[in-house]
Amino acid sequence: MKLLTADNFSYAELTEAYNQTRVDYMVPMPMNEARLRKYSRIYDVDLAHSWVAVEDDLIMGLAMLGARHGRTWITRLGVLPFGRREGTGTALVEGLISSSNALNAHTLWLEVIKGNKPAHTLFTKFGFVETRELIVARRPPGPLPDQYTGPWIKSVSDLNHEDALILLAHRKDRPNWLNENETFQHLSNLSALVVELEDGSKGWVTYHASLLQLTRIIVEVVSGDPTHVTTAVLHALHTRHSNQDATTENLLDDAVWRGFEAVGYFDPFRRIEMKCPLQDKPTE
Repeated sequence: MKLLTADNFSYAELTEAYNQTRVDYMVPMPMNEARLRKYSRIYDVDLAHSWVAVEDDLIMGLAMLGARHGRTWITRLGVLPFGRREGTGTALVEGLISSSNALNAHTLWLEVIKGNKPAHTLFTKFGFVETRELIVARRPPGPLPDQYTGPWIKSVSDLNHEDALILLAHRKDRPNWLNENETFQHLSNLSALVVELEDGSKGWVTYHASLLQLTRIIVEVVSGDPTHVTTAVLHALHTRHSNQDATTENLLDDAVWRGFEAVGYFDPFRRIEMKCPLQDKPTE
């Protein structure tokens, strides 16, 4: 087995191999070529520092590396069924750590689906430590629950894409890689609502709306009770977009999440964020 950088392969080849790694995965997440190209652009995937494991001209596994300002991120790591228990995953992680050092990164990040013990064990072996649990959430289309009783909404203001980016840049907590400012700067047609409540509380939500779906949903509580404000903000959002399916990724399990639950969101699965401080480099 040998490792080749992913830029030696076409997106079509990478997509086919990736989908084969997920045929029996606990959360399949299938890709097509166009989606993988878009994914790579949005999340700053560096194919020249990503790796494909090959044996006898057959792809055994692959792993991609995002790179941003002294940080790197493991994504789309998978091993094809016939390449498992052959040291393929270990070799790919070693390659990504080497790439991260070559890029002079100080920290290597990843998320592993909660309950995926083999992957968690592999990453722990390389010195990755858990940082937090993250929620992947969905809300199906439909009316809002009847039990919302306030605090009542005083005003709702619509903002455009540029204003949405400004709001996102002023978040208080550290976002996960999928929701970092760099990610949103690669997107277009974001929208935002700023919601003020009768009791003086305030919050906002940014999102991307298509005909059938709401994605990229980020809520920030500016003032007031986090659960109440989140509930009100999402109430305003889904009053306007009652026919769209809604998804959002990598929320924290906190008072804001209680507000998501109050308007009908549920969590199909969770991820564990992990980080590995790289040798002889300061960590975040």
